Amino acid sequence: MAYLVAKKVKGIDYWMLVESKRINGKPRQVVLEYIGNKAKLSDFLYKAYETKQLSGLERVTLKSYQHGDSYALLKIAESISLEEMLDKNMPRRSRDGVKRSTSLILAAIHRAISPGSKNAFQDWFQTTTMPYYLNISPRVMTSQHFWDQMDDISEKELQQTEDCISEHLIKRYQVSLDKIALDYTNYFTYVASDNRKNTITKRGRNKQKRHDLRQCSLAIVTTKDFGIPLFSHVYEGNRNDLTEFPVYVKLLKERMPSYNPKKITLVFDGGSNTKDNLNELETHYICAFSLSYCKELYDIDKTEYEELAFDNKTEIVHRVKKTIWGKERSCILLLSESLLKGQLAELNKDILCACGKLNDLNARILNPRSRIQRTADVIQEHADSILKKNHLKAIIEVSVHPNGIAYRINEGKKAEIANKYFGKKLIITDQAEWTTIEILTAYNEQDCIEKLFRDTKNTEHFSMCPIYHWTDQKIRVHIFICLLGLTLATLLKMELETRGIKHSKDKILNLLSGVRECWVTTELENAKKSFVRKMEKMDAEQLEIMNVIGSM
Repeated sequence: MAYLVAKKVKGIDYWMLVESKRINGKPRQVVLEYIGNKAKLSDFLYKAYETKQLSGLERVTLKSYQHGDSYALLKIAESISLEEMLDKNMPRRSRDGVKRSTSLILAAIHRAISPGSKNAFQDWFQTTTMPYYLNISPRVMTSQHFWDQMDDISEKELQQTEDCISEHLIKRYQVSLDKIALDYTNYFTYVASDNRKNTITKRGRNKQKRHDLRQCSLAIVTTKDFGIPLFSHVYEGNRNDLTEFPVYVKLLKERMPSYNPKKITLVFDGGSNTKDNLNELETHYICAFSLSYCKELYDIDKTEYEELAFDNKTEIVHRVKKTIWGKERSCILLLSESLLKGQLAELNKDILCACGKLNDLNARILNPRSRIQRTADVIQEHADSILKKNHLKAIIEVSVHPNGIAYRINEGKKAEIANKYFGKKLIITDQAEWTTIEILTAYNEQDCIEKLFRDTKNTEHFSMCPIYHWTDQKIRVHIFICLLGLTLATLLKMELETRGIKHSKDKILNLLSGVRECWVTTELENAKKSFVRKMEKMDAEQLEIMNVIGSM
């Protein structure tokens, strides 16, 4: 039987194809073919079914398949009994001998590893070892196969499935529900403008700057631990966060496992804050809040702030109690250097733009052919409209003269405004007993959901876009599949971290994508064939991860 062997020469592995034989009664390795270094080995293995004549007696065929990443996610799905949960909560269906639950899991793994359309699945699937391990022919995994398998799944069934998975994961991994995060985003689609049957894709303010396309919105509630999605809510793309927030709160009450508002602290962004939304919230909360509702906090001098060290960083903070919208809240003011730089850059941009417009206005006044009225009141009105943005009127001093206007930038006033208003942000909470560090730590843990949304817009892994589906039902199932793939990768990351292996989800999948399985087929002269599977050599990190996956 032929197999691959590496021989290290001056620290470099050189590969050869060898066979074990007995020579003079002793086992010896006989070299059938010298291949070369790692690069030449890759060329040798990646040529599909390349056949080498070794002698007049036999020939060997080698084929290498992608193995590590898909195998790892399949193991995770198997370990949490994902197929059984899908079968339990969705109508059972088989197509081409493949269960609906299996098709959805494969689609989720595809989105996690190599995001692509259902048309692209078949080509990707046959480059992996999954057809062998699952005994599924790549030939049947067409786009039509997936479209049929996605049919007839209602929104209620998707919610039931999400809830079942969430409850199972919370029990299995003993996930704490004392702090949870809520956030929302949107995704552009290619739904045609004249498609009247689709109700959830609407034009709105798209976060990917595709305002020309119809979009759908997505809200997710996650745990603070690892950012496991508890449940999601897909809704119309033109609805804003303020109006949708009461819906999230209602869903939280209906779908949260063992819902107890007195033991839950909800962390969310300040975009949902209205008096009614905040006052009607049943749970505890920590959220960002606009300083425009309590401008007197701007008057607190920066000398009253103090440095607070936690989580290997230092924050400059000031804590006060203040009555906001009829209730006393604990308020934490923070000074942010990055926010200060961004606001200063925006102010300088606004000043430059305003100066250009004032110069244009002056040119019109001085042009005898211009029809502009040259009375002081009219000219002042034009100047005021140019300086309508925040702080510009105080910084740019304009004087009107009979022959035009003059202006100057008051640098002292600019510095005073920047010192008072810029670089400050406010966090409020009803958890008055918590320490400032506990509040800030809980608020910063909200970045788990922000990372999740970044993952769903990552073109290398997990990407939810582009969304080519054109019906409400298919879009909801597509988003469910994408979040399912992201959840499997998150659970893989959790399993590795419990064993001391700490990498991002991206790095884990990139490392595992290099783990390949080589299939060696030996065809003898008498037409008999022998077949053996061999793992290609892995580096130390890959081997460590695969050992963990093998033990699951």
